[in-house]
Amino acid sequence: MRMLSVLAVALAPTLALAGAQNVSTTIAEKGLAATERDLASIANPSPDDLFALGGVRFLRGIEKTMQIRWQHNATLDEAGRFLNLPVLRLPVAPNPAAKPFRADLISEMFATLGADMEQSRTALAAIPEGSDLALEINLRDLWFDVNMNARRDEGEDLMMIAATSILPRRGGGAGADMQPDPVVRFDTADAAWLSAYTHLLSGLSELVIAFEPATAIQAVMDSNARLADLRGNIPPDNAMEMQMGRFVDQFAMVYGTLNRRPDTAHTRAAREHFLAMIADNLVFWTKLAEETDNDREWIPNDNQQAALGFEVPQGAGEAWLAVLKDGEDILNGKLLIPYWRIAPAGGVNVRKMFDDPPVVDIVTWVQGSGLLPYLERGPVASSESVRSFERLVSGETALFAVLFN
Repeated sequence: MRMLSVLAVALAPTLALAGAQNVSTTIAEKGLAATERDLASIANPSPDDLFALGGVRFLRGIEKTMQIRWQHNATLDEAGRFLNLPVLRLPVAPNPAAKPFRADLISEMFATLGADMEQSRTALAAIPEGSDLALEINLRDLWFDVNMNARRDEGEDLMMIAATSILPRRGGGAGADMQPDPVVRFDTADAAWLSAYTHLLSGLSELVIAFEPATAIQAVMDSNARLADLRGNIPPDNAMEMQMGRFVDQFAMVYGTLNRRPDTAHTRAAREHFLAMIADNLVFWTKLAEETDNDREWIPNDNQQAALGFEVPQGAGEAWLAVLKDGEDILNGKLLIPYWRIAPAGGVNVRKMFDDPPVVDIVTWVQGSGLLPYLERGPVASSESVRSFERLVSGETALFAVLFN
């Protein structure tokens, strides 16, 4: 799930016109941090101002994670990427004068991200009920100040970051069908859509913090220092260290992080965020279905067209809501996850795993002993809703799943 790149593009349209100030232009000229300060200083913000502030804070939170990674050259090889944590997958240029990597850096980054998502929701929650929003943004105005020099440099454009990972690759390559001037006009439904995304990233942040990766990371760093002492100046007799060393280190960090009992308070908070994400999504699709206009839409209903050139198949929203309904039932323990050794009689109760989380031990999970407290008889979730959605979107499941949230 290359989710962070998608989120950056997806949240771009949440930026608004702050009073007489064009937020899109302000970001292009001054960056996200300065724009956030301007929006936050408005004495009596309008609904559009609050919506813009929520969107800028969201993108600013993403920007901070990239800045932290750039400061420390924190990149991941495939061993670390299999978790698909969104902010860790965004491309960050090398820093020739990077600070030393710290074991607590990942935990700090996700704690910061979670706090920024909370600030985004605070702005959105202040929008009066029933407000009629009408906001515009040009995606080409958006950029992340990754190297913190207050200047828009190569590789910092949001569109370029998105084109390398999530925009449709049709015809002429990544993002070839993107409009030359990608302006989106947002309306009332999209406040719930943005709020859903804040809950998604907050939930992921809570899970990372729950597993407290610093201990496993520090153990690998300490062992590497000792290995370097033992190796000394003697040249290696093979290329294994150069070819596999970094991969093995990052795999050990991930494995060591997962192979411990996570903090219950944070796993429970993660579940609540995921449920809130689904609730906001339902509000979004309900309001979207009521729209009768067709003006530069971000995610259109069945009677609208998307401003950015992609086509949303008829009935895609309804199909996605079926996927979310299954997800909600799984999070609430009403449906069980199939488990091979007791299927079809029952499966894993995911709610119990969030409420009283176990150690993630692949061996005992596959064999069954590590999952016994969470296995029970009952109705088991099927994959039919997901398969129906996949058939509808014709091979672009990942793109639409992330856009729809």
